[in-house]
Amino acid sequence: VCKVGGTLARLPLHVQGRISRLVGEIAVASQLWRIYSSSNMDLHPSLGGCYNIRAAPGSGGCREARDGACVRYAEEARAEAKEKLSAGACEEISGGGPNTCKTCRAVIGGVSYCSACNVDSSTESAPVDGQCTTENNECPKKSAGVCTQCDHASFMFQGGCYRTGQDPGQAMCTNAASGVCNAAAAGYFLPPTEHRDNLHQSVIPCGDVEEIAVKDNKKYKGVLHCAQCNTPNPASDTNAVAATCTACEDGYFVASAACTKCHESCLTCEGGNGADKCKSCTANTYFLGAENGQAGKCVSCGDASGSTWKGVDGCLKCTKSTSESTPATCTECQADRYLKDGSPASCVTAATCNTGYFPNDNAGGKKKCLPCSDNNNGGIENCAECSLLPSASGSSTILITCTKCSKNNLSPLKNECMTTCPAGTYETGSINKVCTPCHTSCSSCSDAGESSCTACYPGHVLNKTDSLDTGTCIPECTGKFAENCGANQCTAVLGGSKYCSKCKSGYVPVDGLCVSTTARAPNGCTPSNDGTCSTCTDKYFLQSGGCYLSTAYPGSTLCSQAASGKCTQCANGQTQSSGSCPACPAGCSKCSGSTPSQQCSECLAGYYKSGTKCVKCDTDDSNIKGVPNCISCAPPANNQGSVTCYVTQTPTVDPAGPSANKGGLSSGAIAGISVAVIAVVGGLVGFLCWWFICCGKA
Repeated sequence: VCKVGGTLARLPLHVQGRISRLVGEIAVASQLWRIYSSSNMDLHPSLGGCYNIRAAPGSGGCREARDGACVRYAEEARAEAKEKLSAGACEEISGGGPNTCKTCRAVIGGVSYCSACNVDSSTESAPVDGQCTTENNECPKKSAGVCTQCDHASFMFQGGCYRTGQDPGQAMCTNAASGVCNAAAAGYFLPPTEHRDNLHQSVIPCGDVEEIAVKDNKKYKGVLHCAQCNTPNPASDTNAVAATCTACEDGYFVASAACTKCHESCLTCEGGNGADKCKSCTANTYFLGAENGQAGKCVSCGDASGSTWKGVDGCLKCTKSTSESTPATCTECQADRYLKDGSPASCVTAATCNTGYFPNDNAGGKKKCLPCSDNNNGGIENCAECSLLPSASGSSTILITCTKCSKNNLSPLKNECMTTCPAGTYETGSINKVCTPCHTSCSSCSDAGESSCTACYPGHVLNKTDSLDTGTCIPECTGKFAENCGANQCTAVLGGSKYCSKCKSGYVPVDGLCVSTTARAPNGCTPSNDGTCSTCTDKYFLQSGGCYLSTAYPGSTLCSQAASGKCTQCANGQTQSSGSCPACPAGCSKCSGSTPSQQCSECLAGYYKSGTKCVKCDTDDSNIKGVPNCISCAPPANNQGSVTCYVTQTPTVDPAGPSANKGGLSSGAIAGISVAVIAVVGGLVGFLCWWFICCGKA
C-alpha cells in the first residue's frame, strides 16, 4: 500500500518486495493510497516508494509495518533495544564478534529479538531465547549464526530456539518436547502434526503473512490482521496454506477467511463493515449506541441530535448510558465548554456557568462548572452564590467571591461562611446573614453607628449611654473613667483595658467608674475607708479593689457567673480563688495553667494566636506576618504567611503616646476649657478691630 500524495499522478516506486499489479485506491485519514497486490505484508511507503522492511534498505528505516505504513521505525527500535537489552531485547551489530547479534527479525510481543548471530572461524553462536550464545543444550546444531535444530522443552522460531518455561518463549508456546512445540499460545498456531519437527519452525504468529517453510518443504502463514487462529488443513503442495482465523485485531472482522476492515468509527465490529456493525468504538469520544452485547453505531459524545442513544451537546468524552432513552454520561467537555454535574451532566459555557456555580479551568485536569460550595476546587464551603475572582486560576486556592451563604454568616471579606462574626463586625440579616463592619472604634456593636459599641478593643473602654448597654469607645483612663480616680491608680485590667482600682476619698470603683459613697451606698460595693471596695454583693465580684457586675461589660470579660459578691465561674478559663479570677497573659481572653506558665487558648479582639501566646494583628511572630493597622484578624492556615485581616484602623492619636489625654480631666472639663479659650481669643480680636477703626477716624 503506497501513499499517492493527494493526487492520482503516476506513483514512482522503488520496490524491494514482489509487487505485481495495482488493485485499487483508498482514502485513509484524508490521504490517498494506492493498493498493490504483493506476497509480502511488510511493504511501507517512504519518499514516494514502497520498501520491504525485511531487507535493506527498508530494514534500515523501519522495523514494523502495518496497513502500508511504518508503525515502528528503526531509530525507535534501536532506542527500545538499548532500554530493554538487559531483558533480552535485540541490538544489531554488523560485523561484530561472536555472541553479538547480526539481525533482529524475531519480533515477540512487540520486542525485537535476535534471529541471527555474528560468527567467526573459531566460535559458532546462535540465538537461544533471543540472545546469542554458544551453548548446545537447547540448540545442539548451528550453522551460519542460526539454530538448525532444537531439543528438550524448546522450539524453533525465526532462527533461534526458545524455551516454554520463560519469556519470551512462553508467549508463543505453552508446551514443547524434543525441540517441537505441541501447544501454541494465544495469537499463534501450529502447522499440522505431520509437518512439525525440531529442524524447522513449529509455531507461527496468526497475523504474520510471511510464508514459513516447515517439514517436507511445506509452507504455512498467518492471516493479515488476525489475532486468534487455528491450525489449517495440511498443505498438499508447495503453495502456502493460511491459518484458520477465528478473531481479528481491533478494527477488523473475519470474513471469507480474511480480516476485513471495520467502519472507521468502530474499534471492533461484527458481521460487516457498515457503521451500524460496531461492537465497540475507537475512542472515548464515541459510545456504542446499542444494548450490551449487540452491534450498533458509534455515536459521537457531542451528538445530541438523535431520538435514542444521544450524546450531550458540547461533550468530548463520555460513557454510555444504561438506557437508549437517557443521554450518555459526559466525563469531559469540548475545549470551550465546562462540565456541569447533574442528571444528566451538561456542557456549558463560562457565561452560563453562574447562579450558584463558577467555572474552573483546572479541576482535576478538566474544565468544570462547579458549585460555589466546592471548597476542594476553589469554592467556599456553604457558599450559595458567588462570582469569579478576576485573577482566578488553578485549583488549590479560593477562586471566587462569595455573595451569599447557605448557612452561617458571610465574612466581611466575602471569602468565608463563618459560624460567628469576627471582632469588629456584627450579624445582619435573618436568613442571608452577613458580617457587617462596626464603627472602627468598636470591637463589637449593635449597628454601624459610633455610639452603638457593645465592647472595645484593648486599650479602650466603653463609655455607655445612660441606661443603655451601648456607647462609644474611648481611650482607657480618660473621660469619666478618670474622674475621681486616685493618682496613678488606673491599674485594674479587664478585657485588656485598664480601669480605676482606687478612687479619691468619698468614692469607690464600681464597673470601672468612681462612684460617690456619700449620698447612698453604691450598688454592689461595700466601701472601705481607702477608696476601694472591701467586699461586693449579689452578682458583683471583687477584682483589683473594685466591684464588677458579672452579667455586663466589662465584668463579663473576666467572670461569667457570681453570687453573694464572689465570682463562682471565671470567663477567662481560670479557676476562681477567693471569689476572684487570676489574670491571663497580655492579649489572652482565655488561658490554661497557672502563673507563670499560663498558655493562651483564645485571644482578645485585635490579637491572633501563635503557638501558646497571643500576638497583635499588626505584629509578626515566627512564620506569621502581621498586617499594618489591622485590629481584627485570624492566623493563616498552618501558621504560614500573613494573617487574615477583617478590620483595619489608622489611628490619629496613639493612646500610648505623650499626646494622649491621661491627666485625669473629664470630657466636660476639657470642653469648658476649650470654650473659655475661644471666648478670650474672640474678645481680643474684637478689641483690636475697634482700636484700628478709632485710630483711623483720628
